[in-house]
Amino acid sequence: MRRVFRRRIGQGTMAALTVALLGGSALAQEVGKASAVNPNATANMRTITIGASITHKERIRTTNAGSVQLLFIDKTSMTIGPNSDLTIDEYVYDPNAGSGKLAATLGKGALRFVGGQISHTGDAEIKTASATVGIRGGVALIGTNHVYAGYGSSTVRSGGSTVTLGAGEYTALQSGQPPSPPGPPPPNFVLNQIQMFQSGGGQSGGVARGAASQGNVQRASNRATGTPGGSVVGSLTPAPPPAAIPPINQAASTLNQSVQNSTQNVAAQQTAREIPHEVVDPRPSLTLSGFLGGLMHTVLTGNNSYSSSGSTGTMTGTSTVALDANGNRVQANFSGEVTPGPNTAYLPSTFDYQFGSVGTDSEGQGAYGDYNNFGAGPGLDANGQPVSKINSLPITNQAGAMIALNRSEASLQGQYNTGNATPCQCDYTRWGFWGSTSTQYSYIDTAIGFWVAGRPTTAGEVPLTGQATYAGHVVAAIENQGSEYFASGNFSNTVNFGNRTGAVTVTGLDNTNYAGQVQFMQDPRNFAGSLAGDAGARQMALTGSFFRGVAGPASEMGGSVSITGTNYLGGGIFAAQVK
Repeated sequence: MRRVFRRRIGQGTMAALTVALLGGSALAQEVGKASAVNPNATANMRTITIGASITHKERIRTTNAGSVQLLFIDKTSMTIGPNSDLTIDEYVYDPNAGSGKLAATLGKGALRFVGGQISHTGDAEIKTASATVGIRGGVALIGTNHVYAGYGSSTVRSGGSTVTLGAGEYTALQSGQPPSPPGPPPPNFVLNQIQMFQSGGGQSGGVARGAASQGNVQRASNRATGTPGGSVVGSLTPAPPPAAIPPINQAASTLNQSVQNSTQNVAAQQTAREIPHEVVDPRPSLTLSGFLGGLMHTVLTGNNSYSSSGSTGTMTGTSTVALDANGNRVQANFSGEVTPGPNTAYLPSTFDYQFGSVGTDSEGQGAYGDYNNFGAGPGLDANGQPVSKINSLPITNQAGAMIALNRSEASLQGQYNTGNATPCQCDYTRWGFWGSTSTQYSYIDTAIGFWVAGRPTTAGEVPLTGQATYAGHVVAAIENQGSEYFASGNFSNTVNFGNRTGAVTVTGLDNTNYAGQVQFMQDPRNFAGSLAGDAGARQMALTGSFFRGVAGPASEMGGSVSITGTNYLGGGIFAAQVK
């Protein structure tokens, strides 16, 4: 079974394997589903709801409060922004050959395009009032007056001229005129686009997380398997453990070793629970929130042996770490998205990992020694099965762990390869390593990266004037021309609270220095921006938040980083405190 079936269900949708009946007796070819919806969005004058069919020749319009994400059969996704008008002109896909054609017209507004299988052959095309955009194996932000290539390449034709954009390049458009020469985007362009495509306050993407009924899941499984009562997630009886999985690459080997090490650490921390509280560090009961970053590597197997070299993408998302001193429990939830690299054939789109549990209805699977020493293994339900999900579907045979790196461990160059960077000596903010390897159908998914979480501040506590410099570190998982490893660098952010900006530098991260600007978002606790590297055409996208510290309610910060370059990917976190 191809991963495409799994991915469609995992987004809460099921792309078409049959034809759907639309109004009257006309038959229209279903090409995908609405995988996330915020009001108000319509298709052919009907209101779109999550899971709604999207068909050939469909016209989709959004209001100034609307947005919709479309997920196609070949794993292409389009996020249509507010005040937009998009028509699906042509969609043909042969899943056996992995080829097809996608053509759409953007009449107004903007969209974010993440290429699926069709884009790998260069047969994905978006027309606007100003230009025709061909997308090959990449991610693009497209509007009626601009095109930005976030990854891969985009060919832009207008006014009798053509330009080709590489990763991180931008062109401006004007009807009937040639595209502007490729170059960096305008200041804050990427930040503004990110904000536009994000859900607004109170918006949920059309459905509360976890609201899919078992009946709907079964119906989706029936359609995917073509068998009444069929299941795309396998038997409800736990499958026997698979044959030993050979290391995918050095990062996978590191994960396996780290899992063993962290398991030993957790066992050691179990002993700490027997020590009277007065002789250990304080053990507060609280919940930390923050970010994660890393790499996801997926391979397709057959007959218990590898049948592909796999696909790698960057992971970004949010982290929540709950510490329960009374129950001696830890629970970490890591949720986010996978941004595809050059090869996207097998990668999932979303993940929701849980390590440990603070609930009393399942095993804790972790240990809380003190505020500097805690960790947990995979969260399990009452039946001993993993509660983590990929593409909103269950996983099996999970191994992994999350651990906090205390100050002495973080300064060691060996175990986690934090290199020569000086780790943040943060008062309240904590960070660490996490990893998971699991199976789902014939896929093996390996996630490896870092997390950071702090004590939240409030918007009203962020200063309105003044300047402060924050210093700390960045640590990331890197894939460089097929080799995977960890790397770290020093982080600095000089924040001008009056201007709501920050001047950021990252030095010595995998022999590359980065510099750029971040800007406060509408909620002043959060900021985002992009940094340019001085080697390998590398770019770093950065998103973060202010956290509480001893020095003040906004005296620490943390966030995620996502790095792209020529044959280069990276994902990780940063942590810093005010000097």
